[in-house]
Amino acid sequence: MEVRCGIDIADVSRFEKIVKDGNTAFINKCFTQDEISYCEASNNDLKKAERYAVRFAAKEAAGKALGTGLISDGVGMHDIEVIKDEKGAPGLKLTGGALKHAEEIGMRSVSVSLSHDGGMAAAYCVMLLES
Repeated sequence: MEVRCGIDIADVSRFEKIVKDGNTAFINKCFTQDEISYCEASNNDLKKAERYAVRFAAKEAAGKALGTGLISDGVGMHDIEVIKDEKGAPGLKLTGGALKHAEEIGMRSVSVSLSHDGGMAAAYCVMLLES
């Protein structure tokens, strides 16, 4: 077995500006419809920004764990989606190029941890690979 990890941080204020400016082009480019629905469910712009920022960080962290980064090697922003299980714990759903690459490297499982505080959002991704 091999373990791969990736970590990323994002400045929440960057996403606050995107939310306040109504930059739907950026949001639609980076996030799936389910992610957008979850982030937009809040009436509070700061909460929306935190949700977007931590999901962006998770996508970056997953791209690092995959070894591809984002928007390279056929991995796009929509290919990595932050989901929640029945208890509210975060997880990742890989599709398209991300899933193809995960299968090629023998990924058996993926976990993600999300956090935001003090104007920053962070995500840590761990992948277990079959060697």
